[in-house]
Parts: sequence; C-alpha cells; structure tokens
Amino acid sequence: MSLHPVLQRLASTPHRTAFLPGLFAALLLLAVWSSELLMRQQGASLHRELSPMQAHAALMLYGLFPFFMTGFILTAAPRWLNAAAPARWRCVLIPLLLFAALLCALAAVPGSHYWLAAAALLWLVALALLAQTMQQLLHQSAVTDRLHAQTVLAALLAGCCGLVAMLYWLLTGEAAAWWWMRNLALWGFLLPVFLAVSHRMLPFFTQSVIPQYQIWRPRWLLLALVGGSWLYGLLAIAQLPLWPASLLLCGISTACLYRWQSWRSRSVPLLAMLHLAFAWLPLAFLLLTLAGFGLVSSLAGLHAVTVGFFITMLVGFASRVMLGHAGHPLQASRGLWWLYLLLHGVALLRVSADLLPAFALRGYVLAALSLLVGLLGWAWFGLPLLARKRADGKPG
Repeated sequence: MSLHPVLQRLASTPHRTAFLPGLFAALLLLAVWSSELLMRQQGASLHRELSPMQAHAALMLYGLFPFFMTGFILTAAPRWLNAAAPARWRCVLIPLLLFAALLCALAAVPGSHYWLAAAALLWLVALALLAQTMQQLLHQSAVTDRLHAQTVLAALLAGCCGLVAMLYWLLTGEAAAWWWMRNLALWGFLLPVFLAVSHRMLPFFTQSVIPQYQIWRPRWLLLALVGGSWLYGLLAIAQLPLWPASLLLCGISTACLYRWQSWRSRSVPLLAMLHLAFAWLPLAFLLLTLAGFGLVSSLAGLHAVTVGFFITMLVGFASRVMLGHAGHPLQASRGLWWLYLLLHGVALLRVSADLLPAFALRGYVLAALSLLVGLLGWAWFGLPLLARKRADGKPG
C-alpha cells in the first residue's frame, strides 16, 4: 500500500485525522508517565524544572482528550445541527496543532518550562479554532435543539480560559494560576463535554438496539449535570466546601443510570461499554463527597472521574465511531470487550492506590503500566480501522 493514498484517506474524515494522532499521544503520555513513576521508586525524576504532579495534570488534561473530542465533535456536530461539514483544512490543522503542542509539552519534561508554555499556546490556538468552528456550525444551523452544541462550545471556551491560566502560571510562577488551570480544564471543560455527549448519545444509542426503550433526556438534566460540574469547579477555585456539588452530581448521575436502564445494555457489549463507563460517575462523586468530609483522599474521586469515566467512555465512543465509519458492524469483538474490561480493572487499581496509602506507589506504577498495555491493545485494534478503506466500499 503506497503512502499517498493512506494520507489522503486519513485527511478525508475528521475522526481519522484526529483519532490517529490521539492514539500515538496516549501511548507517548503513558510511556513517559510510567517512566516517571518507575524512576520515582529509585528516588529520581525525569523532571528538571517543573513539579512532576503539576506537569502530569497539565499533560494529561490537555494532551490526550482533545484529540478524540475534536474527531468526535467535527464528525457529530454537523449532524446534530444539520449543518455543512467543516472545511477540511480545519479538520487537519486542529489535530496537527494538538500534536505539535504535545511534542512541546513532552520536551518540557526533561527541559525548560518554556516548552510547556509553548505547548499551552499551541493548545490554546487549537481549542480556539475548534470553538470558532463550533460557533460557525451553530450560526449555520436552523434546528431548534442546539443545547448540546452550545454546551460543548461553552466548555471549549472554559478550556481556553484554563490554558490562559496555564500560561500565566508558567510565565509568572504564580501557583494559584495552576489551580485555576486544573479546575477549569477538568470541571469547566472536559467533564461538561463528556456529560453533553453522554446525555445526547447514550439514550439514543440505547433506543436503537433495546426493544421498547423510551428515551429520557430532559433539558433540565443536562443543565443540572453541567451546572453541577461548573459549580464544583468554582467552589474548588474559591476553596469552599465541595461536598454540596459532589453530592448533587452523585444523586443526578445515579438517577441517570436508573432512568437510562443501564442494566438492559448488558446483552449488547458495544452499548454496555458506554453504560458501564457512565457508572463510574456516581462512585466518583460519592468518593469526592466523602473526601469533602475528610474520610478519604480526594485523589480517589479525581481518578475515578479521569481514569474510570473519561478513559473508558473515550474508548467506548471512539471504538464505536471507528467501527461504524470503517464500514464494520457495530459489534464489539471478544478481544475489544476484554480489553475494555481491562481498562476498568486499571481504574479500580488506580482508585484503590489512592485509598490505600501503603500500596500507593506500587499501585500507581502497576496502574500506569497496565493502562499503557491496554492502550497499546486498543491502538492495535484501532489503527487498521483508521488507515484502511471502508470495508463496505463507501466513501469516507
């Protein structure tokens, strides 16, 4: 197979253009973080200037998830809004900017913090361009239900604000700006995007395969979920008690599991992947509520969100997109299903390490290495789907 047709194919659809560098980004980030944890066991570190934990937060929040968000948003949003597909140059340029930012961020690990500042600037340009693309799609749209797209746009703008805070932290050394960055990225940007997509797509996908299933996704539910996430972030930034927001989100996400009848998805593995991922949210916010009363480490709830919910939901949604747009049946193979369950095991291991201090460092290393293995397996699954022609012969 010659290289030129493959490159043309990769540039032909937004999910191919963004998911492929996203897979490599995931592997690079986990390889670097695993190396850092292994060195930490020997009393050393890869980092020279930056705090490893502060750099870890910045790299993981902005270095991985935006690739897959870009591919999904540029694929799904035109359908949500009945608008024309974005220009191809946008679909190519945004992932290129994200990958260039990732390389700069990784150069900052053994080098100067100015490399991370360069990465933050590139991330900011990429997210601003994605937000401007979403605004353009909204402007073209005449559909009445635009709440999900508007929520995603607001979250992207919050992500941009987080990057401005990151730049301020790196250029001035102001520690409070890192705290702003971390909370804007997590509770203002990433979680609202995941919630908006889950609210729209989980009931829709469930109705398409489960007989006599009635969709339940009222507007107030999305507003409550996303509003709760933004409230949690604002309370965190203000250093006020967090348990009211986490308890609210625990209750609402539990109600979603019940009303979305998640247990009925078990007979359809590709659908069950989405429902099982969402099941991490009630647990995560229960742990964060307990942390608010000093009963457990807040890191347990934090990693239940980022590893338990984000990673498994990302794999569930992206696998579905890759299968469908490669012309394959929307069915999870046995290998994909077991790989997905491995990721849940990784999340349980990571959360357990936060809850058991005596096991912490060994648990962190084992979880990071296991996640790297799991993502290697997922890349083995996904790369052929992204690089090859559609199995059904259709364009795309």
